[in-house]
Amino acid sequence: MNKKLFSVLLIAVLIVSAFSTGMAQDGELLGEVPGYESWADVLAAAEGTTVNFFMWGGSDTINSNVDADIGDPVLEQYGITLNRVPIADTSDAINKVLDEAAANVEEGTIDLIWLNGENFRTLKDAELLYGPWSESIPNAQYVDWENPALAFDFGTPVEGYESPWGHAQFVMEFNTALVGDEAPSTFEDLQAWIHENPGLFTYPSVPDFTGSVFIRHVFYWVAGGPEPFLGEFDQAVFDEYAPAVWEYLNDIEADLWRGGETYPATASVMDNLIANQEIAFHMAYGPNHAATNILEGIYPDTIRTFVFDTGTISNNNFVAIPFNAPNAAGAMVVANYMLSEEYQAEMTNPESWGWLSPISPVVYSEEFQATVGAYERPESVLAPEVLNAAALPEPSAAWVTAMEAGWTENVLEN
Repeated sequence: MNKKLFSVLLIAVLIVSAFSTGMAQDGELLGEVPGYESWADVLAAAEGTTVNFFMWGGSDTINSNVDADIGDPVLEQYGITLNRVPIADTSDAINKVLDEAAANVEEGTIDLIWLNGENFRTLKDAELLYGPWSESIPNAQYVDWENPALAFDFGTPVEGYESPWGHAQFVMEFNTALVGDEAPSTFEDLQAWIHENPGLFTYPSVPDFTGSVFIRHVFYWVAGGPEPFLGEFDQAVFDEYAPAVWEYLNDIEADLWRGGETYPATASVMDNLIANQEIAFHMAYGPNHAATNILEGIYPDTIRTFVFDTGTISNNNFVAIPFNAPNAAGAMVVANYMLSEEYQAEMTNPESWGWLSPISPVVYSEEFQATVGAYERPESVLAPEVLNAAALPEPSAAWVTAMEAGWTENVLEN
């Protein structure tokens, strides 16, 4: 048995023995949800059903973790079959819901979607989401709904229409064998390094989410912080800062990988590029991404992570239920399980998911806190206090749309 599998099995045994998985089963609705009077009614309606979970499928690790750490437990505990439906981009699921609404399809094909930001705003503004429900499921008691990072999603009020299940923060990865022990952590130093080492840096092309986030960081750096982009979109403000962003990105383009003539289509493509030393830097919206790839033998053990001196963007992963979901009850049970101690302990395990939690550990049991407190942090993962000190908010979705369109016009097509 390999070390990772043994660790995961050991943690699973500890969790099952230490935590009461019946907590969600015995809980009660904290408020009203459409169509159900009690949590017992939701569980009864969900038992024996299938939940079609549409989610980005670009990571084999995440795919297998969802199957094992969400799919297997909800089948065992609630009799729910989780049908993970991989999609290339979340917008594919959004467009499916929009198309079904236009065609007056009363019973759709999607029960649950992993989404946030502009995709959430699109469905919420169009009134194509089931709910409100997320503040009423039993394990919503652990969510700090007063926290703006949870009450708002890229500036859009959540208002009970989606539920958090993981927290993410952007980090830069670098190969110490090519860069040295210290990475250039300012945009000025990074710019100089790229010119001095042509071909060893790149970033994913929009609409890839990770590439889009990198561009947002350049906007924050140019503006001296995120504040100008946190309110409603303002074209005058955008026009004030955008030229300097395009100037920076166009300046480095000729010295990017492949001379900047092409950009990786996705962040996943860059996994192999940095592993094969075709590039020296990578980027991820997950502080444990490098550690996971080292553990699985994808990366050499010379990969480390850093955050920019100006900070890096963080946000929460959410799930939402479309208005015409055929199995809203099953979707709510799955979302409720995602907030359980059992799942959150496994999700934050560095040798399993290695994600950050949207939930403060102190709201869970002492056993939970002892378990997650005992996890050993890999050398390639930054300390929580470093990440927390560097965390920056996401801009509202309208800003993201403008930034992506501007990059396409002024950098990619320039």
